[in-house]
Amino acid sequence: MFRPILFVAVSSMLLLACQSPSIKDKIENDDVIGFRSDDEAMNAAIVKAKNSLNLFVQAVEKPQEGYEAFALKIAYDTPDKSFEHIWVGDITYQNGQFTGIVSNSPVSTKEVALGDTVVIDNQKISDWMYLEKGVLRGGYTIRAMRDQLSGSEKEEFNKSIDFVIED
Repeated sequence: MFRPILFVAVSSMLLLACQSPSIKDKIENDDVIGFRSDDEAMNAAIVKAKNSLNLFVQAVEKPQEGYEAFALKIAYDTPDKSFEHIWVGDITYQNGQFTGIVSNSPVSTKEVALGDTVVIDNQKISDWMYLEKGVLRGGYTIRAMRDQLSGSEKEEFNKSIDFVIED
């Protein structure tokens, strides 16, 4: 048996992908996307994000010119014992603790609501991102979902976003 994992899009600028209907349709509609808990690419992306969180901390603590859009993706419990991964923006970091504002309208979790200010449990972080002069840093789950697009869908997606994802 698998536990589904839900991801919620931040806005049309952030990519979320899925198997069905088409990935392209899911991206365009900013839908909640379901992934199986045993999805290897997504799990690898989450591990990579967790293992590199120190890079995000460094960027938040000492932002350089052109750094913006700091966000963390947090796994929140749902009533059906799965997780809903939600982006939290407006990140601050003090005394080893992140705080931010929920950037998505949750679908399944009852733990948070859009616009809530939350103190983040570091163990529940599943991704991080910021933009450096318009280039995505981090965003490993975004990249994993983008990699599921066909060549033409990926090209179309890249044209639709206002930042660059370097391969």
